[in-house]
Amino acid sequence: MFIEPVSGKNFFGREEVLGTLHKRVTSLKGGYRQNMALSGPMLCGKSSILRHFLNNIDDPKVIPLYIDLDGIDFKMFCNRFIATLLYNYLKSIGQIENSDLDTLIKASRNKIPTTVEKIDNILRCLKKRRLVKAYEALLEITSVFKLETGKNCVVIFDEFHNLSNFHIKKPFQIFGKYIMIQKNTMYIVSSSQKTLLKEILSRKLSLLFGNFEVIDIDGFDNQTACSFVSQKASGLDSRSTIKDYFIQLSEGNPFYLEVFATMFEATLQEMHENGSREECFFEALSQILYESDSILYQYFSNSMNFFLEKSTRKKFLPILLSLAKGNNTIKILKKDLGGTEKSVSLKLQFLQSIDIIYNCGMFYKLTDKMFEFWVKYVYSIKVESMVDDLDIKYLEFKESVSRDYRNYCEASSKGIEEVIYDLFLSFKNEKIEINSKGRKLPLFNKIHKKSSKNNLFQLIADTEDKKWVCTVKENDIADENDINKLAIIKKTKDGKKVIRKIFIPLKGIEQNAFLLAKEQNIWIWDVKQLNKLLRLYGKYEIVL
Repeated sequence: MFIEPVSGKNFFGREEVLGTLHKRVTSLKGGYRQNMALSGPMLCGKSSILRHFLNNIDDPKVIPLYIDLDGIDFKMFCNRFIATLLYNYLKSIGQIENSDLDTLIKASRNKIPTTVEKIDNILRCLKKRRLVKAYEALLEITSVFKLETGKNCVVIFDEFHNLSNFHIKKPFQIFGKYIMIQKNTMYIVSSSQKTLLKEILSRKLSLLFGNFEVIDIDGFDNQTACSFVSQKASGLDSRSTIKDYFIQLSEGNPFYLEVFATMFEATLQEMHENGSREECFFEALSQILYESDSILYQYFSNSMNFFLEKSTRKKFLPILLSLAKGNNTIKILKKDLGGTEKSVSLKLQFLQSIDIIYNCGMFYKLTDKMFEFWVKYVYSIKVESMVDDLDIKYLEFKESVSRDYRNYCEASSKGIEEVIYDLFLSFKNEKIEINSKGRKLPLFNKIHKKSSKNNLFQLIADTEDKKWVCTVKENDIADENDINKLAIIKKTKDGKKVIRKIFIPLKGIEQNAFLLAKEQNIWIWDVKQLNKLLRLYGKYEIVL
């Protein structure tokens, strides 16, 4: 890892997720247990959220346990679990000890003898290599501890999927069996492998799937990302095109934002503000992405080496390069790479299973937009350049990035009305997934723009003898009145029937209005969904 999880004064945003976690702890103390799962890509901030959450549990009746399962063996897992439990218990009664396991057991023996007796049994099982017995006893220990102390435990397993590395038969099924009957222990699991976590929850923990509340952790929203960068890079104006460009490029990923803001500020100081902000920007991008010893170059290279074994790497790299260049359907990929549709499909399925790419209907995209950018503008130049000259390759990189930035500046200068109009023009009868449901976006014969009052404008699109109507609200939170106005539209002025209604609330929507829209079969595309569509169709995402 390049950075440690952040907490305390360095922690930023995530109020909604933290609010949910604290609400669940309050419910646990009231007798209602809800297990949770946090899912999201590496470096999106899951561990920081969990550490910050734990550091802010200020209740002696709740004992938090945080165990990172990445890179540890089963014995270390057991020892950390026990040590964390005892350390936080002693801390809750005002007794501070060091983290040495033997010291913690000795200090706890007279205070919680039944729990320590169970711990002694776990350690004996470990010595005798009776791993399943040790595992079962470990999972049981929080229940014993609750009966003896009256204190609830909140147990966090970070990178939960690594339980499978402990060489224990059916570790998830055993885990599921115990937590089903433990009503006084709350489990929070997290994983950077979203597809694998979903499989574990839905198959290996199938009886418990409904008992896990799953929260997807993505990058910061636009407003939070903007504030974050402003805090880290004072040399950037509160709203600048450079800042917006990087926010949409990074999709608000806090790690990428931190790396960029730090490098931009350092580059600006190094130039003594003699260069333009754009020159500083391109130099900063070079320093974090292009140089082979740069932090993101190293991260992306290591990620490819980690997920793609050396023996099969050559098999998958061409498809990654093709996807990064915008070839995002099986037919187009087949045309670009050769082979059969079946062979291309099998490669895509594998890349999807390890979360390097995702599928949305007929489209395939690299999951991480910044990684896609690196593959397109750095990796491809270094492996495909006809002339093996480092200076020429570097110039190619800077020219390509500069051109992409200019294109973004041109696109972002358009009003939101024009952006959505262009998006609707791009639809060509593709089948995609919107809000977890399959949808077909038709090829429209004609699209009319219609402005209206109260920060609203409409697009009316023709599909043969029927109409689609899309209402966009720009500057205020949408309410029930906005939904009702769209719901009552049955036909347009020319008498054609309206068969589909879409509402785009750029500043958010009230919960009652959202429920009303669902009842009226009106599609709601919030900024996140709108940006997903823009990216699928090869357009720049909006930063509001």
